[in-house]
Amino acid sequence: MPKGVLYINGQDAFTTWGISLEQTGITALIAPPPMKSVVESKSRLEHGKRVVNKQPRYEARDITLPLHLVAKDTSDFMTKFSSFCQELKKPDLLKISTSYSGDVYKCIYLSCTQFGEFLKGYGSFSLKLNEPNPDDRT
Repeated sequence: MPKGVLYINGQDAFTTWGISLEQTGITALIAPPPMKSVVESKSRLEHGKRVVNKQPRYEARDITLPLHLVAKDTSDFMTKFSSFCQELKKPDLLKISTSYSGDVYKCIYLSCTQFGEFLKGYGSFSLKLNEPNPDDRT
């Protein structure tokens, strides 16, 4: 995907780090979050159970974002990747958005998979993130 599609902490990921998002990453972001379990009560005096679902709430969710990093050569690749890793290390929540949605996903960085592909100026990897409060999107 070209520039202007993926933003991390307000920065265009392609322009800043040469990073683009695979199409499956968009679906990972926009998928509805899971719901928390309903409050239920089982009594030996009644058939079945009582369920209270008056205020449904979202559960925190894990997201896997498949990414590609493109650079001119290996040296440029390492510089961009190092800069990207410094961004992931910041103490605030990562704010991730795309041009496809007006939502800003506030996530915690958990881990990065080993490169699936790594050639001179190209690498593919996935970020593992946690969205602690899926209802807190701006």
